[in-house]
Amino acid sequence: MAFPADAVECAAGDFIIHAQAGLQWHVYRVDDILAIERLLAAATSPISLLPESTVLDSVAPAYQGTVHLLLTAFDPVFADAAAARQAIPQGTLVERVRGLLRNASDFPRDACEVVKAQKA
Repeated sequence: MAFPADAVECAAGDFIIHAQAGLQWHVYRVDDILAIERLLAAATSPISLLPESTVLDSVAPAYQGTVHLLLTAFDPVFADAAAARQAIPQGTLVERVRGLLRNASDFPRDACEVVKAQKA
């Protein structure tokens, strides 16, 4: 398994600075990198959860072979990448949401910058 060809490559602890709508720069911390699998509820009591891959026989399971990022999103939103980059080591970021799961392909190289954990 690998990152999508057009996505940024990162590791747990790294920060991603992502340009959205060309004018707003959002900061995320990569908490983990995951391959996820959907679970299906079985008609039992109590309800049992089964991996989708064990139930389907001719259809590929959802999310198969995709890399997902478990993220923490921060405020504020910045007007440029330089200001976002400076806020990381200054510790001025405020946690907005933790546990955000996003497909790695949502972070294309041409709209993102990775600040490695050891430099943050």
